[in-house]
Amino acid sequence: MQRYVIIGAGAQVFSAHRPGLQHPEIQIVAIAEPDEQRGHARAAELHCPLYTDYRTMLTEVQPDVAVVLTPHPLHAEISIACLRAGCHVLVEKPMAVHISEADAMIAAAAESKRLLWVVFQHRYRPEIQAIARLLQERRLGSITRVELTASWPRPASYYQQAPWRGTWAGEGGGVLMNQGIHHLDLLCYLLGLPERLTAWTRTRKHAIEVEDTAQALLEWSEGTLGFLHLSTAEADVAERLKLVGTRGRLELSRGQLMVETLEQDVDSYIATCQDPFGAPAAQPLHLDLPTGQGDHTAVYRAFQQAIRQQDLLNAGIQGRMSLELANAIIYSGRRQHEVTLPLDRAHYIELLESLRSKPS
Repeated sequence: MQRYVIIGAGAQVFSAHRPGLQHPEIQIVAIAEPDEQRGHARAAELHCPLYTDYRTMLTEVQPDVAVVLTPHPLHAEISIACLRAGCHVLVEKPMAVHISEADAMIAAAAESKRLLWVVFQHRYRPEIQAIARLLQERRLGSITRVELTASWPRPASYYQQAPWRGTWAGEGGGVLMNQGIHHLDLLCYLLGLPERLTAWTRTRKHAIEVEDTAQALLEWSEGTLGFLHLSTAEADVAERLKLVGTRGRLELSRGQLMVETLEQDVDSYIATCQDPFGAPAAQPLHLDLPTGQGDHTAVYRAFQQAIRQQDLLNAGIQGRMSLELANAIIYSGRRQHEVTLPLDRAHYIELLESLRSKPS
């Protein structure tokens, strides 16, 4: 049985975590919430003590695991304190505001020999798991092209709900850091970090400091080329992913997955086909999707398994990739030039500090 504490238990996102916390190996022993009204209500619901200071809670309770649900500008400081107190840490997305904070979190996890895990529930969607398996088995051959678009329409009232939303000081970015971080994670989960990119960021419709639209051209070290478009200022299909490889292609939209495989590899076709206007024959590929949902329950199940297996090294690095990609797109869009990865940490901090210091 793992003794859990929840930091930022009054957050709205707790409702998504609640089913996962009902795992039979989890016992919630305390919560921390600076808002006493919210905190008392949550503590009564969970039948556990309330602390308004998470540091006092860590000292007195000495938990096995800390779940961090605070706004992400606080993630690094709190997660590092929890890791140094001997806790495994499950932290909501994004893991931090900028990549240097994520580096410090990963270093603290390694020093403490504790697990650092970032909540990216979309990885566990059955269709995403099926795509990951296809790529691992190279059923599509070498991936040559990637296209990913996602629409997260938000009205002005969304940003007016809280003064930190849509600000450099409060969020450190817009659609890239908040809504679209899930899709950046899917790109990294399936293909890894790109090698370089050129991006455009715009604030097109909303009265906010940060970007509501981002577009990027990406290139991976293997030569894969990609296109990315994310926006909270458009009403389009929620998600559209297309992968084109030398042995087939797939399209994912609204949870529907279509896969075709080629009877002849494109490289072989180009070299040998005698019809100057022909095309390789394709046939549909039926996939049996795994069971389960892309929800927080799946996250907790995988997290608990990693704790049991003492798989401590890779999770934080996995969670960092989407943050590095978001930072890189912001940097390229603001500096208006190509960016190579890994991202220069000092240069990004310099940019972020200059954006924070500008009058709103």
